[in-house]
Amino acid sequence: MTFRLSTGLAALAAVVALSGIACAHAQDRGNFEDADTNKDGHVTLQEFEAYATKRLTDGSGRLARRFQKLSPEQQTARLEQRFQKLDRDHKGYLDKNDWDSR
Repeated sequence: MTFRLSTGLAALAAVVALSGIACAHAQDRGNFEDADTNKDGHVTLQEFEAYATKRLTDGSGRLARRFQKLSPEQQTARLEQRFQKLDRDHKGYLDKNDWDSR
């Protein structure tokens, strides 16, 4: 019985940990609607750069600290690379599907 109880607790702990990771990942992704400032259903490179720069310069996590150490030119280059990678169909903008797959 002790084995089953500890196995059950381990499984519960794993589920709780995974749900925390999913929530943290969703927060890292940000909000598509907030990034889409003109509400046309597309996030342009300019909207993406403005949104991501604000989040990363205001943030205090590991990624934000690394971003803050870059020069403005390096920051722009990194964001453009990320945007191009997310824009899988090379449409020139991100849609909700691109955003959710981040």
